[in-house]
Amino acid sequence: MTSTVIVDAMGGDNAPVVPVFSSLEVCNENPDIKVLLVGSEKVIRACLGDAKIPENLEIIDAGESIEMGETPSLAFRSKGNSSIHIGMDLLVEGKGNAFFSAGNTGAIVTAAYFKSGVIPNITRPALATSYPSVDKHKLIILDLGATLDPKSENLFDFGVLGEAYRFFMTGLEDSKISILNVGTEEGKGNKKIAEAAEMIKNSPLNYNGFIESNILFSHPETDVVVTDAFTGNVALKTVEGLTETISQLIKARIAPLQLAKVQTFVFNKVFGEVFRMFQYNLYGTAFLLGVNHFIGIGHGRSDKKAFKNAILRLKRYSERNFTKKIADRVQAVKS
Repeated sequence: MTSTVIVDAMGGDNAPVVPVFSSLEVCNENPDIKVLLVGSEKVIRACLGDAKIPENLEIIDAGESIEMGETPSLAFRSKGNSSIHIGMDLLVEGKGNAFFSAGNTGAIVTAAYFKSGVIPNITRPALATSYPSVDKHKLIILDLGATLDPKSENLFDFGVLGEAYRFFMTGLEDSKISILNVGTEEGKGNKKIAEAAEMIKNSPLNYNGFIESNILFSHPETDVVVTDAFTGNVALKTVEGLTETISQLIKARIAPLQLAKVQTFVFNKVFGEVFRMFQYNLYGTAFLLGVNHFIGIGHGRSDKKAFKNAILRLKRYSERNFTKKIADRVQAVKS
């Protein structure tokens, strides 16, 4: 079965080189996937140089690109010929099974909201990913970038979407839903969080109370963590940055041994597996849940490994009817 993934060639800190060559490698290594590479055709072909373009890689010209610092709403209105716009149009028209970009998250979400639309019974989309805890338990966290200032009903819907995502991955119906807060006691947090907690309590969802960020990746004893995009994005980047910093500090302590082989062996065997658990490029993409089409959004600093993993993950999940199954589960929970 051939799946088609639409890739924004102009999105990300390392565009167009990383998106272009990641797509080229994926297509060369996986004949059962097709990539529509969207961006300035002139720039893409110049980037490829003399590289042979395989039959399963197609370049789609886009005359504009949205920069990382642009205002999403303004860019959406003024740059209708951007790689994000054209890529999203191709997705909605059924020319591809999924769309991926590491570009301006706000612009991608805005385009998805207006072009793809939100599924029935969901008020706002949410960006979700899963991370392992110390005991290898998969923890789903959302929202990570789609809705910065959600209302209580939006947070409730994030819980519904998170439950649907876990159900898709595991088939389990016992998902525990928690809300990220400054304390675990009732009465902590703002009015919006308190209202969202009450809504989850009074729904078919399995409410598991508030959770503090210090135990998210140790022993969270929950399955889905709900928060707003601002808090979620800051929390996740803090964890990733701290992980990288600790990794560098340990390498610096080992370096004085002046034994390259010993250093590499010690680090990889003792610490490597732990740090790899939290490497963003291992997963490649977060998923925009709650819209009518399959959309992945990556880190702005995504490297080649992240892009390749994102494309392949979107392929696998699209073949399992990700979007339809999420929508069906939402309706089952909310009916």
